[in-house]
Amino acid sequence: MPAPPVPDQLVTGGRVVLVGIDAGASKSTALAVTPDGDVIGRASGEGANPKRQGLAEAAARIATLALEASREVGESSGNGGRRGPALVFVAGAGIDRPEHARALERALAERLPGTRVMAANDTLAVLRCGTTDGVGLVVPVSTGGNVIGRGPDGRVTDRGHGIFGGGYVLGALAARAAARHRRPLSSALANAVGTAGLTWRGRRPDPSAARLAVAVAAAAGAGDPYPARIIERWCAQVTAATREEAERLGLGPSPCVVVFGGLLEASPWLAARIRTAIQAGAPGARLRSLDADPVEGAALLARDAWAGRLQAWDFTPRR
Repeated sequence: MPAPPVPDQLVTGGRVVLVGIDAGASKSTALAVTPDGDVIGRASGEGANPKRQGLAEAAARIATLALEASREVGESSGNGGRRGPALVFVAGAGIDRPEHARALERALAERLPGTRVMAANDTLAVLRCGTTDGVGLVVPVSTGGNVIGRGPDGRVTDRGHGIFGGGYVLGALAARAAARHRRPLSSALANAVGTAGLTWRGRRPDPSAARLAVAVAAAAGAGDPYPARIIERWCAQVTAATREEAERLGLGPSPCVVVFGGLLEASPWLAARIRTAIQAGAPGARLRSLDADPVEGAALLARDAWAGRLQAWDFTPRR
């Protein structure tokens, strides 16, 4: 598929500007590039997760970043930075379903008239910069837990596994156990829960529960039975999801699997368990760590989309 024609106002300094944006919950980063990959601008700002900041605020922050990242080439063309990018690809936290992506795209289209806008889950940017071809699976080991992949034919995994593990779930379950006094916890974990200062909202603690994740993993590694069972369930779901998505996407017996996240780095014991769980689902898996900034993956996705190499991100969650 050839690249679409470019309106004159979207060509700055004789160059087409594409922007990839890694829109996270606490911070966001934009990288402006040419279709050939030359970096022409960067910008960073606050979190832009529609579920945390709201759709309107997230879209406003993302649009601002896109224009700021494009400003350098705009100023070099004597236009004062007013010319917008030709295409913006947002890889965002909180974009867990197709309707989330479409809603953000509509909101951004109003703020970036004439710009082609695409949005997808942020793990696809990780997959793109963690592999040579953007084909394989991604397993985040951080605040959330998920398995998302892309097949060699361009299909993206069509099952929404959702957050079935991750730091928030570990912390929330430990905090609930301590509050209800129904499950004994080791003194170290009980102390960690007691000093966390969580704010409870109905049956769930707020997102700060993720701060307990390292303590939960440490307690499990030391033999505390309840957190050990929590992590065992998480690992079982990672195994099942890895097996299912590798088969569904036709990734073959040796899929590339990118494993990344802050919790992975903070707990080598948990990292080893997750890697073992992945290989239980795909014994020939080629495990890779992330050694690049996810925004670089978002920029690569923008280039792929511009060149017609990226199919629309679309799946039907079945959970």
